[in-house]
Amino acid sequence: MELLNIEELKKSKYFLDNIRWDITPKIFVDPSSSSDDSGEAADISHGYMFFVDLINDRPALVVIQLKYAFSKTVGYIYEIPEDLLRESMHCAESECVVGMYPVTDKLADWLKQAFGLS
Repeated sequence: MELLNIEELKKSKYFLDNIRWDITPKIFVDPSSSSDDSGEAADISHGYMFFVDLINDRPALVVIQLKYAFSKTVGYIYEIPEDLLRESMHCAESECVVGMYPVTDKLADWLKQAFGLS
């Protein structure tokens, strides 16, 4: 996995325009678990999602590129306040799946500011 840098990522308009704030680990693993009122499964065939995981025994933000047939890990980011990452790791058991922890609203707000999206 590649170590990523926020400053480099924010230079990519394509990346910034395609961040999927709506995709959580639970939805990624089971798209039909989406809370969409239409009853349709979430579309996880495009964009980039984030989740928190332990990488080299440190919490990090993992970036996944969503694709139609398969998704791939782009890399991970350490340059985020560790308390925000650790807070994400204290989630409801039903939301933390296969070692993937969802991004909290507080962390999402921090990321949006860091990426210049708010």
